[in-house]
Amino acid sequence: MSIEKMTLVHLDGERESLDYVLMKCLASGIFHPEPAASLKEYSRAKPALEQANPYRELLGQIRKVADLAGIQLNYTEADTLLMRETVMNEYLSSEQKRLLELSQEKNKLDASIEEHRDALVHLKHMLDLRVDFDELFSCRYLKIRFGRMPAESVPKLSFYEDKPFLFLRFDEDDTYLWCAYLTSSQYEEEIDEIFLSLYFERMRVPDYAHGTPQRSREMIEGLIAQEQAQRQELIRGMQQIIRQEEGELSPMYSKIRFRYDAYELRRYAVVTSNRFHLVGFIPKRQEKEFGALFEPLEQVEITYSPPERDKRLTPPAKLRNNWLVRPFEMFVTMYGLPSYYDIDPTTFVAFTYTLLFGMMFGDVGQGLVISLLGFVLYRWKKMELGRVMERLGVSSAVFGCVYGSVFGFEHLLDPVYQALFGLSEKPIDVMAPDTTNLILIVAVALGMFIIIASIIFNIVLGLKRHDLGRALFSNNGLAGLVFYGSVIVLAAGMLLLNVNVLNPVFLILFIVLPLLVMFLKEPLTRLVQRKKKVFEEGVGNFFLEGFFEFFEVLLSFVTNTMSFLRVGGFILSHAGMMAVVFTLSSMIGGAGSPVVLIIGNLFVMAMEGLIVGIQVLRLEFYEMFSRFFDGDGKAYVPSRVETQALHQ
Repeated sequence: MSIEKMTLVHLDGERESLDYVLMKCLASGIFHPEPAASLKEYSRAKPALEQANPYRELLGQIRKVADLAGIQLNYTEADTLLMRETVMNEYLSSEQKRLLELSQEKNKLDASIEEHRDALVHLKHMLDLRVDFDELFSCRYLKIRFGRMPAESVPKLSFYEDKPFLFLRFDEDDTYLWCAYLTSSQYEEEIDEIFLSLYFERMRVPDYAHGTPQRSREMIEGLIAQEQAQRQELIRGMQQIIRQEEGELSPMYSKIRFRYDAYELRRYAVVTSNRFHLVGFIPKRQEKEFGALFEPLEQVEITYSPPERDKRLTPPAKLRNNWLVRPFEMFVTMYGLPSYYDIDPTTFVAFTYTLLFGMMFGDVGQGLVISLLGFVLYRWKKMELGRVMERLGVSSAVFGCVYGSVFGFEHLLDPVYQALFGLSEKPIDVMAPDTTNLILIVAVALGMFIIIASIIFNIVLGLKRHDLGRALFSNNGLAGLVFYGSVIVLAAGMLLLNVNVLNPVFLILFIVLPLLVMFLKEPLTRLVQRKKKVFEEGVGNFFLEGFFEFFEVLLSFVTNTMSFLRVGGFILSHAGMMAVVFTLSSMIGGAGSPVVLIIGNLFVMAMEGLIVGIQVLRLEFYEMFSRFFDGDGKAYVPSRVETQALHQ
């Protein structure tokens, strides 16, 4: 478990070389830039980014052409050589014009086809009408309106029987009646108002509809077929252009994207007269690889120094772990990142999480199923949780061997124990009454060990940070360790070994003195730091507030230790749930018994597996992390080409 060692890099050179240097930094994929303007020696320097990115407009134009062509732009490694900007602009403009013309023509055809299809919908309800549209619409004094109205409005027409109009029915369903009405031009407005009040929806017969509705329908269907053929021809033309241009557009996009992002790095650089200055961090083990990028440039100077040499810049933290524990980094980063000078707790988390989960969910068969499911999730969906499940499942299977449980069958492995170890049955019978107390005691003892390990972590971190108050005087420091360890020794001696170690010397040195040190943590810390005011808010306020805080600290030792009882509780719970499954299976009997066993196992794996995972995570965060982990580290974010869409 470690945090990647970093090196502070200073790059200085002639101003004309800045763009080349930035491109090399971006291409390296390991350079974490820092704002050089924040350093005092460059406070009077000018920012290198003095104008808008010159590649923004060109990049936006490439995206417009790609959108018109329906091309998905993906960044790929590309050389940085570019054709002249004028040539590129001419090429993009001509392609954009070609695609835009074809796209507009296609859109017109789509609109026309949609209009024709709407007309067919209207005509479908008029097929029984044996009247020529040309004759109807050529009448000078007669006006006709085609459309539909709600079926519930039809009875209301009886109120207007004395009005001068003729009402015609064509078709109807449960909701609408397709119809038409005729009137003279003299009463046109009045009759239109009446039907509008009855929610009549007018359907306009297109001008190109000639003859009877049946003949108009045939004619429009012919127009649709003709326009669809034209549309397919346009699509084939556009696809041909896309195939031709995709080979040109994607490499062009990659080059411009690279140049754009490299230019954006100027925000971290400063310039003084004809020199530029750039600062950042790289992994120490990649110094040679990084330096080799700038060997062709003699005018560029690279200076490497340890991060601690310049206290003004905070080094970024990058977790570096082996393949076995690396998946558990997701739990660490959920809580935050350790700072560069802290300890990476990933290995500790991986060990404790795997151990506790296996203990609480011990079953050979179910554990192997969880591992298999994790394998599938990671290989298929690339879920990091799948890699964690692979390891947790193995731990469950190992503890399942100890408990002798295989899909809830508690004595299936007895012949194996007899053959290999000479045992009559499994080593631990979880359901035996005599085992219950032992399981709970072991769970609490394991919790004590983990809490002590967490306190030791905090002491080491306090010493690394030169924070003596944290390392020596706090409840998670040396004073807390001595007190907690002494209480454990006292309880173990009196309850388990029947040995009374409680004497005045032990009581004063290992109980009273650590308690007093923890109570006086704040003034002792200020005293060590040689601050003038030991009691910052006054002696009275300190003792009043300190008493309640101290009581909470003492209570937390008890509650944190007792929290690990849940480990033993879930060991018993898992065995109990599987016993219920087998009871139900025996009650049903026959062919339904295997079905109940399968469903019961799936239910226990899903429900209890999720609950156990959450409970272990809770123990990690509240009983372990909270003692030593600050999570205030700065993430290592090296400059890389941004592959997401550029928002104008």
